[in-house]
Amino acid sequence: MRPLWSAGRALDTRTMDETAMKANKIAPDARRRYKSASRPINWVHPIVQPLPISDLSAVAGFKAKIPCDIDPPIKDETVIMVFWYKDEKDGEPIYSMDARGRQIAQARLWSDPYVFGERAIMKTDVKPAELEIDPLEFTDGGVYRCRVDFKNSPTKNQKINLTVIVPPKKPVIYTGASRSLAKILQPFNEGSEMSLLCEVIGGLPPPRVTWYFDDKILDDTYTQEHDDITINRLDIRRVTRDFLRTRLICKADNTQLMTPLTSEVILDVNLKPLVVNITNKRFHLSALRTYEIECVSSGSRPEAVITWWKGTHQVKHMARNFADNPNVTRSVLSYVPTIEDDGKFLTCRAENPVVPNSALEDKWHLLVYYTPVVSIKLGSSLKANDINEGDDVYFECDVVANPRSYKLLWFKDGKELHQNATAGIILPGDSLVLQSVTKSSAGEYSCMAANVEGKSASRPVTLEVMYAPICKDGSSTQVVGALKHETISLVCGVQSKPPPTTFHWTFNNSGELMSVPATRYAQVKPLSLITNHWHGSRLNYTPENDMDYGTVACWARNRIGMQRTPCLFQIIVAGKPYPLQNCTALQSTGPYAYRMGHEDFKATDSRDADWLIVRCSEGFDGGLPLTNYELEVYSEENVYHVNTIYLNHTDRSGSSGPVFEVPGLEPGRNYRLHLYAVNAKGRSDPVVLEPVTLKGVAMYTTGRGISDETTDYSLLVACFAGGITAICILIVGITLTLYRRNHPTQSTKARVAEPIQYESKDQDRPAAPAATNEAHRNDLKEQINADDVPDDDPDVIPSKAVERRPDIFEPGYASSKPSEKAKDFRCLEDLDYPSPSSVLHAKDSWVYPNGYAEKSEKSLSPIRPSTLPVHRTHDIYTRSMRVQESCI
Repeated sequence: MRPLWSAGRALDTRTMDETAMKANKIAPDARRRYKSASRPINWVHPIVQPLPISDLSAVAGFKAKIPCDIDPPIKDETVIMVFWYKDEKDGEPIYSMDARGRQIAQARLWSDPYVFGERAIMKTDVKPAELEIDPLEFTDGGVYRCRVDFKNSPTKNQKINLTVIVPPKKPVIYTGASRSLAKILQPFNEGSEMSLLCEVIGGLPPPRVTWYFDDKILDDTYTQEHDDITINRLDIRRVTRDFLRTRLICKADNTQLMTPLTSEVILDVNLKPLVVNITNKRFHLSALRTYEIECVSSGSRPEAVITWWKGTHQVKHMARNFADNPNVTRSVLSYVPTIEDDGKFLTCRAENPVVPNSALEDKWHLLVYYTPVVSIKLGSSLKANDINEGDDVYFECDVVANPRSYKLLWFKDGKELHQNATAGIILPGDSLVLQSVTKSSAGEYSCMAANVEGKSASRPVTLEVMYAPICKDGSSTQVVGALKHETISLVCGVQSKPPPTTFHWTFNNSGELMSVPATRYAQVKPLSLITNHWHGSRLNYTPENDMDYGTVACWARNRIGMQRTPCLFQIIVAGKPYPLQNCTALQSTGPYAYRMGHEDFKATDSRDADWLIVRCSEGFDGGLPLTNYELEVYSEENVYHVNTIYLNHTDRSGSSGPVFEVPGLEPGRNYRLHLYAVNAKGRSDPVVLEPVTLKGVAMYTTGRGISDETTDYSLLVACFAGGITAICILIVGITLTLYRRNHPTQSTKARVAEPIQYESKDQDRPAAPAATNEAHRNDLKEQINADDVPDDDPDVIPSKAVERRPDIFEPGYASSKPSEKAKDFRCLEDLDYPSPSSVLHAKDSWVYPNGYAEKSEKSLSPIRPSTLPVHRTHDIYTRSMRVQESCI
């Protein structure tokens, strides 16, 4: 038996030989000869040491280079054969290189087509030589042996353990619990949770899966599922603003021989607003004024949406939004606060509509100032329709104001009321107390409050005071003239609240007092244009004889009570009208100036006009309607009748009397005017205005068209003439002064104060005045002209230094028919009533010729034809003395 090593050596030698023959494609017969020739000799070998194994790793799909040292051990030695074995499979080489008989660079190469095929090649131009496999497959892993045969030296063997690494597939990133495939730019909301899953398939050995954030390991915990899937789940509870634009990378690697496979996501974080602020808050606002309120928000991504809220209601259509930059949003609200906004909150809300619960708010507690809101009401314990004269009434004023009002005023019919305890007006706090109200207390009451914002008044409240009937307009006595068998209509007008229910008429002729049957009178409905409180009863009365002239009285009754003072109608015999009153004459700017609505005519310089406007007031019409007015013009120098002007009663007469136009008067001449009122009984006594003189003023004309060359000469001539005139005036003044000192004048005051007597004039045509009167007037003119009295108003016919009483012609003048006058008033004398022409009207009484005075009512109605007004003693007929002015 051969030794073990010998047998092994022999086996190894035989196997190597067979391998070499196969590699060099030696024929079987040749092989047999080669085997027999190389039959091993029984050599003795030392113990073979096991070959060391070197490890080599390579990545599948890439190149693998297995090294083999083929350098000869001694010099002048050459390599003739190189064999590669894998896992000693069948003892057959998988790759060989034959360099026998040629250079190693031209060696023949052989590769097992079932192992490498064309993927392997032996490279000898590098040290050490390499077996290059490209591409490397997973099945290529194993233990490789490289056998190198030299020409003379022993064979050299090397073992290499090739480990093939299989790279994993590219990581895939999913998001959320639903495992949705993540986008490269993955959106997330600030404050939300984030869950990312990185999944890697394949890889041998299994790969490591790691999350990186800014090149730092964020999470390196991974697990393997289903043998070939490796996952790493990244959970973040709250996404912060720091994650904006953050790049998260998932890496998968199982070797250092290649770059790790990666996938990444960029976090697109939607951010909440950081700040919201109302920039121009005020301490207070004024109601109903417009304010521009600005709100600014920043930090939101995308830009925030700003809305305005007042209380719980959104304010729309009044705001304008501006995006100054992607990070700042501005909104301007045009806001008009109202009274109801006081105390509310004005809120500016900024919200990212993409991010839930991202709203930020800035609230402004509004303090709205406004003018007082004032309302007035009657006292709660009073009934508006049940307030009688003598009751106490109070009003309450409710004031709502911010800031508080500092003043409270009370008004009645637009006029302010003040504290007056005597008159029963008391102002305690916010109330108005009226003690013992009367009919005059009725009206519209209001209150006004003021604060720093302004003042405002309440709507008025009408106070109606119930009272018993009284005569309309306060007139209780009317004098009515009537002819016998003439039916006159007597209207008893009363004011009352509530309206009267009944009327009662009586007649009194000093002999008896009797009631008028109800069938003789009827109730009168007033016109709504007059007043709603006017009510009346009409009595048609016809005097048949002298006993039917007297006093007719009327009473009314309502639910408050009976009328205290009756309305009286004094029925007298109708006669001629009384003279006109308060006649004045003045020069006018035009003949129709009084028609332009001017109550007082404007007197102008006489250069503008050469006519007069004469105006008078009516007197008593004598109980009959006035038909017209007459004005007669006389010239005092020649004592002749110049003109007569007639004016119908309804034509160009004012509300209180006639207005005459007197044209064609010569300036500088004295005239006398006679004025009459006419009714069916005849003309009244005349009112005389004398002397009436129109002023004459020299007319000056200024030269026009004078050349500039003569201007200086005209100025010199004017100055020279003015100087001479001044010297003449100075000389005349000195002369008059010396004359007055040597001839002092007597005072005319006593003579002026004497009453002027006129003779009676005929009723139809007045006669010329007596010679004594004419001489007296001429003397009086000279005295007045001697005094230098200034004429304050050159247009009005003035009363000079002498106060002239009017020419009043009493009915005592000489009449051509004295019997008629006595006949007209005969029945009045029988009834002991005075004649209208013989009665003088004092201020508050009727004065009879015998000195007896009868007290009359204070106020009489001026309405014609059935009304007689009270004639006051100061209502006089004026006659002014015109003094002709001299002109230079």
